[in-house]
Amino acid sequence: MSDEPFLSRWSRRKLDAKAEPAPPPPEEAKAPEPAPEPPPPELPPPELPPVESLGKDSDYSAFLKAGVPQELKQAALQKLWEADPSLMAPEVMDLHMGDYTSPAGEVVKTAWRIGKGVLDAAELAAEAEEKAQAEAPPTPPERDA
Repeated sequence: MSDEPFLSRWSRRKLDAKAEPAPPPPEEAKAPEPAPEPPPPELPPPELPPVESLGKDSDYSAFLKAGVPQELKQAALQKLWEADPSLMAPEVMDLHMGDYTSPAGEVVKTAWRIGKGVLDAAELAAEAEEKAQAEAPPTPPERDA
């Protein structure tokens, strides 16, 4: 170990690293750029049944294979959705379907107050009394007769 304090050595090494420019990589270390791959050859579309003949129990996997035109693929999938309405219905047990931004039914009442923390029983009673007084109709002033 050296007698130089850690932070001084660290600082000196950082400054030395900034001062030295990084050596350029050797020419033979550079990898040649790969030639762009040619696009896959167009496959002839497989023999497919007409989209109009498809139903709920039809096999749609042939429409999802490579070589099927995108328009035909979309038409077959649209027919699948029309044939089986249960695919469009939301899943009943899906936990992500609920609206968790608003409480279900009644608002949860707690003793927590912003800036005050949890209120004790006396503070809750005083708060309820203030609320009741605020909601009560004002009493008309009495006149002397």
